[in-house]
Amino acid sequence: MKNSTLISLWFVSLLLLIGLTLYNSLNLKREEIVTIDSDKVISTDSITTQQEFYSVAVSSMISPLETLRGYGPLLEQLEARLGRQIRLIQRRTYQEVNDLIEAGKVDIGFICTLAYVKASEFGAQLVAVPQVDGNASYQAYVITRKDSGIYSLEQLKGKRFAFTDPISFSGHLALLGELHKLNATPENYFASTFFTYSHDNSLRAVHDGIVDGATMDSLVFYATAMIYPELTENLQVVHVSPMVGSPPVVARPGMSEEEFELIRRIFLYMHNEPEGREALDTLYVDRFVMGDDAHYNYIRKLRQELEFGSYAD
Repeated sequence: MKNSTLISLWFVSLLLLIGLTLYNSLNLKREEIVTIDSDKVISTDSITTQQEFYSVAVSSMISPLETLRGYGPLLEQLEARLGRQIRLIQRRTYQEVNDLIEAGKVDIGFICTLAYVKASEFGAQLVAVPQVDGNASYQAYVITRKDSGIYSLEQLKGKRFAFTDPISFSGHLALLGELHKLNATPENYFASTFFTYSHDNSLRAVHDGIVDGATMDSLVFYATAMIYPELTENLQVVHVSPMVGSPPVVARPGMSEEEFELIRRIFLYMHNEPEGREALDTLYVDRFVMGDDAHYNYIRKLRQELEFGSYAD
């Protein structure tokens, strides 16, 4: 009996150890910074603006593994053209990335549109925006399963729903605006809600039946359909938002004009080089183009209508 108890305890401990190992391998800790070659970790406290490397943050619009898979080639091209090492920083929330940009601990950020609207208020500079399938704009999609019998936003009332991030336009704010038109809030409209903290996680939550619907980035939906068609073949789009400017690349406040223009040129002309073209193809991006801050005014107006963050942030 004693041996049986010991074996049981050992087995449970082994399962816990395996579970923790898997969890840690799939979730970046808040303190971690991942480099391009994925073998070095540094603390944000050691980041300064006077260094031999550039720190680049990619907001968690897609999960960490997909970020490394998709953005790795592009960041390698950026590293080669800048002549400095690139350190990739990832954080769980959009706000954490914005905080690092504002503090000058991130030089270049790939961020979402509502995060950009907020970042522009503390001086982040618009570098460029991706053009996908000929367009430098995107929408929020509300998605459901085709076999769910849910074909409209109205039919999602009383259902389980996933948002992406509190300061995501396509993953939060756009739908808050639609609910506002109905004099509703997520709390009184849906049976339950939660944040997934990446658009591909939201898509998978619907695909796996964890939730009945989700709001997400149309560009991520498009890329997922290209890369993993089995994940989208049973999904449908039941509601779309107005078009807004695509999620931009930004530079930290205070970056010199010389540095800023160099980085902008690299992005704008990357598609002309074979290696750059290959990196862009990995992300299903045609090219980067000049951004227009006015293309985000719809988001600013929507925030204003929702009383500057009491409901939107």
